[in-house]
Parts: sequence; structure tokens; C-alpha cells
Amino acid sequence: MVKNKALVLLYENMSMSEITLLTDYLTVFQPMNEWWEIDTVSSEDKKMIRSEDFFQLVPNKSFSEINFEEYNLILFSGDIDPVAVTEDKSLIDFLKPLSDMTNRPLIAAISSAPMILAKAGILKGVKFTAGLFEETYNEFDFLEKENVVRQPVVYDEEHGIITAIGFAYREFAVKVAQILGYDIPDNSFSGVPKGHAYTEEELTFYMNPENR
Repeated sequence: MVKNKALVLLYENMSMSEITLLTDYLTVFQPMNEWWEIDTVSSEDKKMIRSEDFFQLVPNKSFSEINFEEYNLILFSGDIDPVAVTEDKSLIDFLKPLSDMTNRPLIAAISSAPMILAKAGILKGVKFTAGLFEETYNEFDFLEKENVVRQPVVYDEEHGIITAIGFAYREFAVKVAQILGYDIPDNSFSGVPKGHAYTEEELTFYMNPENR
């Protein structure tokens, strides 16, 4: 069986919370034999990075080990300091081939991450949204402000790029899953329904349903 694969970019001060609904859905939400394989990459030397909430993350791949054609999805979280990330020349050079790639994987970026795509030339002519200050749009010429769509989630189907503002992490996860072909309702991950009184039976769980 050909396994679906996703590549997650790691960089200092990244926001794990903006992408973990999606990565959970692609793995533990699926039957075990259908779990996606998820690779992580941060640099050529697999350097450890620290997330915005102080988790220490060690990637399993280096830049030179990555072949973008092997992936169905490339995923970018937001970052507290996106300017610093865009100044990482090795990272930007690593990403630049995606700008000219035909039949490339779906690219999904949330919060400030579209700024990274823009610096690598991947957002040229692409309709997108992002969690960026207006001053940031005005300061950096590589951000095509005329292509910004003021919506929580934007999918440019022609270019195969989906972007979102950080607060729409739930909607982002749902939309990415739908684009990947999953029949997932728009209200997925909405939490406990208000006013719903659970029965004891509803909250009793079995490893094997035959044991009911």
C-alpha cells in the first residue's frame, strides 16, 4: 500500500497548536493501517528547535533527505517572529524549488507562515490570507498585498495553496482534510455540544465493540 505522506516544517518559535488538529486527524483519527507518515525538517543538520510554548522538537529529516515529490502535503505553522524565519537563507533556499514545481504537493500555511512562502517566491500571483500586521505587509515588498483576501481561510485551487489566519485553526484543519479527499463535516472539532446531556452509555468506551 502506498502511504500518504506529509512534511511539516519546523522553525524556532513555531506554533504547534495551529497544526496539531490536522496532524492528529491524519494519524490517530484514521484506522491504524491508514495513518499518514509525517516527516519533520528544520535544517541540514537536523537542529533541534523550540516551539513558542517551549517544547523542544528534533526533526527526523535533513534538507538534503527531502524530495518534495514524495509528499501529498507540505504544512507550515505560524511563528511569533516570522521575520527571523524569513531571514534564514538556508530554509528559504530549501523551499524555493516549490515555486516552480509542477504537480507539487498541497501547500498549507497558517497564521504568519504565508510570509515564509512569499519570501521563497511560492506566493507569486496567489490569493492568500495571513495573520500579519498591516505594517508588515507595507514593509516587505515580497508580500503581494494586492492578493490578500480578508477571510479566515482561503484556498487558491489553481495554485494548490491553502492559507488561514491563526484563530481559524479548526476551519483550516477541516478544509485541508476535505481538499485531501476526506468526507469530514464542516463542524468537526467543534468540541462538546452546548446543552447536550451525555448518557452513561455514550461515555462508556470499549476497545472491542463486540464487548458491548
